[in-house]
Amino acid sequence: MDHTKALTWDDFYSLQRFGMTTGLDNIKLFVDHLGHPETKFPSIHIAGTNGKGSVTAILDSILRSAGLSVGRYTSPHILRFEERIHINGQPVSEEVVFGFLETHWDLIQEKHFTFFETATAMAFQTFADVSIDIAVVEVGLGGTHDATRIVNSVLSLFTSIDIDHTDRLGKELIGIAQDKAGIMRSGVPVVIADQHPEVNDVLSSSAQKIGSVLYKAEETVQFTSLQLTSEGIIGSAVINGSMAINSFHLPLTGSFQIDNLKLALAACSILSKRYPDITTEAITDGLENTHWPGRLQVLQNSPTVILDVAHNPAALKRVLTEVKSIWKPNRIITIFGVMADKDVSSMIAVLANQVDKGILVSLKCERSLNVEDLQEIADQSGWNAESASSVEDSINRAHKAARPGDVILIAGSHYLAEEVLKTEIYS
Repeated sequence: MDHTKALTWDDFYSLQRFGMTTGLDNIKLFVDHLGHPETKFPSIHIAGTNGKGSVTAILDSILRSAGLSVGRYTSPHILRFEERIHINGQPVSEEVVFGFLETHWDLIQEKHFTFFETATAMAFQTFADVSIDIAVVEVGLGGTHDATRIVNSVLSLFTSIDIDHTDRLGKELIGIAQDKAGIMRSGVPVVIADQHPEVNDVLSSSAQKIGSVLYKAEETVQFTSLQLTSEGIIGSAVINGSMAINSFHLPLTGSFQIDNLKLALAACSILSKRYPDITTEAITDGLENTHWPGRLQVLQNSPTVILDVAHNPAALKRVLTEVKSIWKPNRIITIFGVMADKDVSSMIAVLANQVDKGILVSLKCERSLNVEDLQEIADQSGWNAESASSVEDSINRAHKAARPGDVILIAGSHYLAEEVLKTEIYS
């Protein structure tokens, strides 16, 4: 269309006013208008609560090492929107983003397509335009009603499923698992990470009902050696009893990444039948070159500063366990900011039991819980926490409080990670 002024990032983000839709009518209408770009390439579809992004990044790297042209779609981003849509290891350009928006802005406004629906349609159109061989697509939220559900999936993966987004998915683990199981497709193989027993039951029965073979990563991948370090995971593995990975290094650390790694390797076992260039060499190279920031990411040494986007109670517990196990700190000082729609009380209860000192902060985001409410919840939990006026102030307070041997952990939200990485200290 002919705009009197160019569209801006503010225009794009203004689509968030349309909130979230509970069905697929909008995204189906959008891709129908585009000529169904989602059908032009096969996709690996990844659902779960924690670890989706890590598995997406690992598989993206392995597939590229196998010589495939790969599209990657993840959310949310940390620093720039363009991070969400990768082609062959590189984020799309701003020109691609606004070229799509300019072309379809009238329709987007008329039909009230949401921000996520627009981003998803943009990703699929961009992938189709460059004729990728395969896409690795992370579910945004849930599964059954997520805009990514329309993909032409050749493999469905499920990372660890736990309680999160209770305002949308409910507070019952079985109900959450049933919603996420909605991404399964008849006849399309399913691979699942180690799960709670009731989640296993839901995923198994869902796959059986639609005639899909379900594989458990735990049974498909065996590690013959394994070592966790602050620089990543080192080891060797046997996949499906025959494919031997004699030595690998994954530059992501934490025992929770072991489950993510198993899931990615189990996926490779299935994908290698379709793509024979997924060899042991391609897997080894892909693991070595995996990059996924914001997951136990060390920003600084002396004092050690670790950034993690953990934003639910289960993820926080895991992160704290890893920090204690790998870095063995004298004390943990945590900078914590969170969205108001999260299970904040449970998250603070986790921190109150395991963290020596807390520094609370509000974020520059409408969904952020204000620091006064954070402080009230912390006080009620008996957590030794204080309020900061800004992210910069929280960092300064943490550094002043840190003693030799302490670790500063920054956690609670992708939005907190964004603000931290944009400060002069860590940019």
